[in-house]
Amino acid sequence: MAKSLRRKLRQLDRTRLLSAEERTRFILDERTERLASRPGDRTEPVADVTRVLICGAGHEHYGIPLDRIAEILPFRPPMPVPGGPAALMGVLGRGGHLVSVIDLGAALGQGPSDTDGANRHLVLLRREQPRVALCVDRAHEVADVTRLASETTGDFRKDAVMGYAKAASGFADQERVLSLLDVDRLLHPFLSSSPAPGV
Repeated sequence: MAKSLRRKLRQLDRTRLLSAEERTRFILDERTERLASRPGDRTEPVADVTRVLICGAGHEHYGIPLDRIAEILPFRPPMPVPGGPAALMGVLGRGGHLVSVIDLGAALGQGPSDTDGANRHLVLLRREQPRVALCVDRAHEVADVTRLASETTGDFRKDAVMGYAKAASGFADQERVLSLLDVDRLLHPFLSSSPAPGV
């Protein structure tokens, strides 16, 4: 292609049919045509979108992967378990099974929530044994969020946080960036030393 263009320019130069300005326009037109006909070798990066339940715990917002959630329930006080970890609020019965209730804020090192039960929710996780519900200050909405790229993978504030994401719209008039939770890592400290049956 470049050889044929040079040949054409030599022929034009010999005959002096075109001025310098016309030759420049001719070259630019040829280049534009070549670029337009070239197959696209650049592809737009595909956004890493995850569907989550956005919840509040303390002053933070978290995304729990939707495929890990069985049900969202209104808060009801669980029966305390003596000698259990600080984040374990207690157990409650649901459908003939014991469900351990873990305070999400306390499990993430924020301390127990001081929000009254009226606005709180229980997020029942999709798992058989033991059954676990996370107590959150508020379950805001189910949304598709876009993962934010991270320079290093170990740079998260908490072990249970597997990344950060941005919601398409603001939730509860707050910032749109939230922490994505790894449910297995969150529950690991509680499952490795169960103080009570069903926990």
